[in-house]
Amino acid sequence: MRPHWKLYLCAFVLASGLSVLPAAAQDLGPLVELSRPNAVGSCNTGFNAFGTFPTDDAIEPFVAVNPAHPNNFVATWMQGPAQDVIGAASFDGGQSWQQVPLPLTVCTGGTYLGSGDPWLSFAPNGDLYAINLGLPKNSPTPRVVLVNKSSDGGLHWSAAAAIPGSDTLDAPPDRTSITADPTNAMLVYAIWDGFPSPHSGSGMFSRSINGGLTWEPARAIVQTGSQRYVFASRILVLPNGTLVDLYDFQVQQPNAPPTFTNVQVLRSTDQGQTWSAPINAVTMTPLFLPKVGNDDLLLVDPDTGQVVRDATNPQFGVDSKNGNLYAVWEDGRFSNFQYNEIAFSMSADGGFTWSAPIRVNQTPTNIPPLDRQAFFPSIAVAANGTMGVSYYDFRFNDPSAGLPTDRWLAQCSPSSNVPAANPACWNNEVRLTDSSFNMEAVVPYFFGIFLGDYFGLSASGDGFVNTFTAVDSQSITSIFARRVGP
Repeated sequence: MRPHWKLYLCAFVLASGLSVLPAAAQDLGPLVELSRPNAVGSCNTGFNAFGTFPTDDAIEPFVAVNPAHPNNFVATWMQGPAQDVIGAASFDGGQSWQQVPLPLTVCTGGTYLGSGDPWLSFAPNGDLYAINLGLPKNSPTPRVVLVNKSSDGGLHWSAAAAIPGSDTLDAPPDRTSITADPTNAMLVYAIWDGFPSPHSGSGMFSRSINGGLTWEPARAIVQTGSQRYVFASRILVLPNGTLVDLYDFQVQQPNAPPTFTNVQVLRSTDQGQTWSAPINAVTMTPLFLPKVGNDDLLLVDPDTGQVVRDATNPQFGVDSKNGNLYAVWEDGRFSNFQYNEIAFSMSADGGFTWSAPIRVNQTPTNIPPLDRQAFFPSIAVAANGTMGVSYYDFRFNDPSAGLPTDRWLAQCSPSSNVPAANPACWNNEVRLTDSSFNMEAVVPYFFGIFLGDYFGLSASGDGFVNTFTAVDSQSITSIFARRVGP
């Protein structure tokens, strides 16, 4: 029997009726471990502001696919939390990969002690941009936003260029992302979370109009009032060239969890020179950790009660053909607020109106409630309009020691009869892990287990390439990649 603190007591029932397609039906590629061996060897920058961690451990992967060469995949991740950022390039559709450290820290050819929050974006001509935080001192602050560029598919990288003002205007920056404009190879947009005071937040923006040679000074395109915050900003580009900034807006009192959170939208029809007022898109209702003065969600080990660190971090996607916008996040409404699952909403009019949220994770509902927790979603849209949403869950947990955890990909190929906003569209699920890994073996980070704030998922033709964090056979927290689809 499980420990007495558990919210519910019920017998474990083996999951039945799962909509998991066999590997052959999905053309499942090999599961490749990207972050071992450690690309920086025994080099240690000495950055330990967030604690001392084994430098072999890796977290927070991202991945992008080259539109000019579709078999060219590039992934990045944090090697040794907030130390180095390592890349890996594949030119055979994810069959094999070559590690390439980004020149950011003293261990990889740069000048910084720490780096992190990696994000990637390919321009339509094949130029690749990487954005990261640089930490020049052994401290979480100050920070600066850095951009590197590769013109050969991720094999070589330019020196890091600091975005002007990113270390002083509404600092410290956090949760960086970058978007190369698919309609113009010279336009690149960077956005991140700013904190103009301890009690408010902003969406900070910069752009390059010359293919990354220079960057405009950072500026706030949205700024909140007291006890209001902006998180997880991302720029998407509609087929007509309109920019859409989607982000998580929160209302939060000191030393307490948020009392309100929703997705908001900004729009720009002049490549980011001017922006609309915020548009309220869809209300999110996640379960938060109680009595915590940040955006950490309620996610716990079902057996021990240990916290798994999980921040509100909605993820967004766009259909490059019809301009539909999609959002996924963790939400408690589908379980009557017993636990969080994966919610989905869409807009077919450029972000002005949004569909009612639906549950899209396929986690069985005939297992103990805390084993049904689904978390860390990512979303991407394939060339044929199929949507993929990847996530973790604990569906294979049982009373034995350890916490079996798996990564999954649910897919929806919408039609006029079964649109994406219909839960019936999401009955196609693929297991990305070959076998469950033990979440309890992940190195704790501050007050809980930490895999990262986001995980890579990108379209690859009519399929997807996934990168995610898991524990390998040697109990090292590592980065894995797998392609799914034709």
